[in-house]
Amino acid sequence: MARDISTDPVSLWGHVIEGFQRTNRHLHRTVEQEFSLAAAETEALLRLGRSAEGRLPMTELAGQVAFSTGGVSKVADRLARRSLALRVPSRTDRRVIYLALTPEGAAVAAALQERVADIVQRTVVDVLGPGEAVRVARAMAALADADDVRT
Repeated sequence: MARDISTDPVSLWGHVIEGFQRTNRHLHRTVEQEFSLAAAETEALLRLGRSAEGRLPMTELAGQVAFSTGGVSKVADRLARRSLALRVPSRTDRRVIYLALTPEGAAVAAALQERVADIVQRTVVDVLGPGEAVRVARAMAALADADDVRT
């Protein structure tokens, strides 16, 4: 049963953050135990697995996961050491370096996608219900897209 919550803006945001952080910690703890992947590696593999050709420019990946370029470089190094991804220079722009899944990385990314989907189903969709889960996702997407409110 849902508890009563305060509707002042700071409390509302606190509930959003607390719910997200608890759910996200559970997800990443489970993934770390089962796949031996840190949260940053998990996020990178999930995004690479859903991208065209299993690769993304490293600067784009950094932006998607809110890492610095140095941070995404460290993640790329760790994934490369495990033979899950490699750096590939662009054929058309020498300034662009892609992080690309290896065949092993693609297999891990696919398994990871399945496992994360299962965890999210149980910890988000089953708890909130499908309609509410979609409403929450749309609300968070709207916040992500609302650059003008951050000025």
